Amino acid sequence: MIRRGERTTELDARAALGCYALSDPAVAGLTAGGFINDSWIVADAGERYVLRAYRRAPEASRIAFQLAFQEHLLTSGFPTAPIIKSRSGEASASSSGLYWTLFGLVAGQGFDFSSLDQAREAGARLAEFEAVAAGYAGPVVAPPMEQVAPRNWLAPVSSHVWRTSMLDEEQEGRLRELFAGEGFEEELEFFSQWHRAAAAVWTSERLTALPQAWLHGDYHGLNMVFQGDEMVGLFDFDFVTRGPRVFDVSRGLFNFGRERRGSTTLREPFCRAFLDGYESLAPLSEEERRALPFMAVLNWVPDASFYAARMREADAPDIGDRLRQAVRVMRAIQSEMRRLAPRFGWAEAR
Repeated sequence: MIRRGERTTELDARAALGCYALSDPAVAGLTAGGFINDSWIVADAGERYVLRAYRRAPEASRIAFQLAFQEHLLTSGFPTAPIIKSRSGEASASSSGLYWTLFGLVAGQGFDFSSLDQAREAGARLAEFEAVAAGYAGPVVAPPMEQVAPRNWLAPVSSHVWRTSMLDEEQEGRLRELFAGEGFEEELEFFSQWHRAAAAVWTSERLTALPQAWLHGDYHGLNMVFQGDEMVGLFDFDFVTRGPRVFDVSRGLFNFGRERRGSTTLREPFCRAFLDGYESLAPLSEEERRALPFMAVLNWVPDASFYAARMREADAPDIGDRLRQAVRVMRAIQSEMRRLAPRFGWAEAR
């Protein structure tokens, strides 16, 4: 039995593969990156697969929703990985106390930070994702925000109704309790000042009035693959939820506009390429443009529930380092969005 937060082993992966009708599968190793789930590369009879262990959000109903959502994308013609059914005909299988899913491997390369065409393609595919996802009519299960999302910015009222709580008034107090006496006064004071300024401008009513859509929630170059300039696969639907579509646009603007992975410097031509690609299919309203800087910063807001949950897990990282990183990126994005504001016509970053 694997405890919550523990990494899976090759033995665990081999046991899970017994739930699938493969001939002689070989486990090649873990994929690079990712701390939420484990993904193992598997080869069998000349085919390659990805075996995914749902470690940190192991609720069966949420996993079933994510897979049904992904199946809708695939059958609607949107590029993502095919789901391989288990011997019992299910989309997932239970083994070693976890749920696992076997996907067909989609060959390709991650985002090339030197390619304007790929940045434009990423923008266009995001708009296409929203359009295709709008047709999903299956059951909806809210994400376990305290376990999965590093930003508690949407709270479910029910499985089909959402209220905006991006500026939760309890966040500041909970963060201060969590990091009391740990030497993070500067980071917490920055968050406090940002929170007050943002809440004064971006009220719940104003945010709720923004155009809503299904959000991928983690739209970046490691969650997709390209063949040349074409995106041929989008993956990782752990964060999928509904909310203002400009949230995903702002995240993509940062992830595809920056110089490289880990950088916070935005390049104007790449930001323009991403936005041009998106708006070729789904033009932004003036209010959404005004919201871009705020949303870009919001992507990195520290979340007390997520931090507290991570502290309790077997392979918990240094949460203090995560807080410092979050605040550092928030500051950097504010500065970059202000620098670019005159050339893009959006509001000053809050």
